[in-house]
Amino acid sequence: MDNFISWISASLLVAFLCYTVGASALYRRFASSVIIKGAKKHKISLTFDDGPNPVYTPKLLDLLKQYDMKATFFVVGTIAEQHPHILQRMVKEGHEVAIHHHRHISAWLLTPSQLKKEIQLCSQAIERITGKKPQFYRPPWGHLNVSSIVMASPYQVVIWSGIFGDWSLKTTTATLIEQLKSHLESGSIYVLHDNGDTLGADEKAPEQMIEALKEFIPYAKQQGYTSETLQELMKEG
Repeated sequence: MDNFISWISASLLVAFLCYTVGASALYRRFASSVIIKGAKKHKISLTFDDGPNPVYTPKLLDLLKQYDMKATFFVVGTIAEQHPHILQRMVKEGHEVAIHHHRHISAWLLTPSQLKKEIQLCSQAIERITGKKPQFYRPPWGHLNVSSIVMASPYQVVIWSGIFGDWSLKTTTATLIEQLKSHLESGSIYVLHDNGDTLGADEKAPEQMIEALKEFIPYAKQQGYTSETLQELMKEG
């Protein structure tokens, strides 16, 4: 009996790992429908997850406006509904609003139908607030499960080409600046976080991220790079 229980437990663990970690790894490596990088020369895309945040997102928008850089914001639906004016400002200033989840929850903890609902509710919230239907979807933590590609349809799944640990205050401003600069190449998709209220994040981490961008953005422009929305970045190549 003990052997049978152990076998069942091991089988369930293997099945869970295939549904979650295994699927994420395979999709990122082999699925052509999962976007990791663009191909537009001297263009990058700054993308921001987990917001909007009523303190940090407006400061970030001010900075982007100062340097005429466009970004894509992967918003959490429930948070977006609390701050619709911030999403409206994003669109007004030429940025793109995209789907995270309706709640900040990992796809590894969701059934296919639950995942579909998270995506749909977030999409509906974005369209209701901005009047624009989103095109792109990035799951929280980049976690994909076996059903993610199908459940995300008709939206394009986007991961990233650079992630920097900016959700933690342990990643210093100086370290963050160095990492941002080291990933500067045509088509790079940067993922940063404008809200520190999510699980595992430090509340004031976005403040540090914005300080890093104050040095990185002028540097990128000096090197001949500008940031575009994902929609614009993917138009070529």
